[in-house]
Amino acid sequence: MRTQLAAVGVGVLLSIAPATFAAAKAPVAAPAPAQPAAATQSPIVARVGGASVTLEQLQRPLFQGYGLNILLNLVQLEVAKENAAKAGVKVTPDDVARETEMTIDRMFEQSNEKLVDKMNAAREKGDEAKAKEIGEQLKKDNATAFDQFLQNQHITRAEFDIVTETNAYLRKIAEPMLEGKISEDNLKEAFRSLYGENVKCRHIQCSNMQEIQEAKARLDKGEAFAKVAKEMSRNPGTAQLGGELPPFSVNTQGLPQAFKDAAFALKKEGDISDTVVAEGGFHLIQLVKRIPPKAVKFEDVRDGLRKDLYARAVDATVKSLRQQLGIQAAQNLVINDPVLKQQWQDKLEKRDATIKDRDQLRKQFQLERERAATQPTTLPDLGPVR
Repeated sequence: MRTQLAAVGVGVLLSIAPATFAAAKAPVAAPAPAQPAAATQSPIVARVGGASVTLEQLQRPLFQGYGLNILLNLVQLEVAKENAAKAGVKVTPDDVARETEMTIDRMFEQSNEKLVDKMNAAREKGDEAKAKEIGEQLKKDNATAFDQFLQNQHITRAEFDIVTETNAYLRKIAEPMLEGKISEDNLKEAFRSLYGENVKCRHIQCSNMQEIQEAKARLDKGEAFAKVAKEMSRNPGTAQLGGELPPFSVNTQGLPQAFKDAAFALKKEGDISDTVVAEGGFHLIQLVKRIPPKAVKFEDVRDGLRKDLYARAVDATVKSLRQQLGIQAAQNLVINDPVLKQQWQDKLEKRDATIKDRDQLRKQFQLERERAATQPTTLPDLGPVR
């Protein structure tokens, strides 16, 4: 259920999540980094024949290469601790361990679905030994996949642990804020989204009409929709999946209404929509299959829905709190070390340049939309499909 709710609960969660703490007004002063001792006093950490490497020699390149990222994460952790203390909540090592385990489990939730189903089936049959065996296999698979993830993302385990500990503090702050916030209307909306008729679709998202016309031309020549999506879609989250989206209903939140309307207007598997203009992009949608409504009573699943919506709302609030920590650092951080100070200044300049480029892209997109409004083929057509 949690995997399905991940695709349907965005709007519900936004209506549940309360206002989060305000950014701190006082500057966040980074503690002055410990300066290495003089070379003659620096401990020797390794020797090769007559040559030796001192602690100072090891620290300085690490400091220059990774210091800023670790510093920013440490600053956020310290601010999270301060906010937790103000909120009167405590975080134990067990809380951090649970946060770590939960984070890793969620990273591989979809790839683990089959094994989880087998484990649950074994438990239903009373075969606890088999269920335990599968559970151990899951942990082993997750550990291997996690190590590979850190390598691919160029993230050290130390950095991951700092971020996870920060999230543990934020979760402790968020949980009391969400108590009693899930209404009956929230539950019914989630029920309609989860158990009503759903569609499974693929989409191709383009930046402008020239790209969308090129995608159409390739589809008209008989190329597979998934292939064109993988090679042309601008959506980083779905392009590598051939444009595949999780199943959604007419009530699913987080998807533009025009997008949902166009998807549900498709009648036969394989049908492709005309161009849909929605929230910053131009889309083509292909119907993969329709999923009939499930014969489930609201009363039978109310408690499970409440539990999962609460968990999702807490996650959304943690994410919001984390963004606020980043804003606090960007606005108020004072760095004393000259090397890290310059790196931070360079980072801010790059961020400002990115914002400027984004503003220019937004203006370009607005021009595209204005042009599209004068061209019938560029507007969503919820009638006949190809």
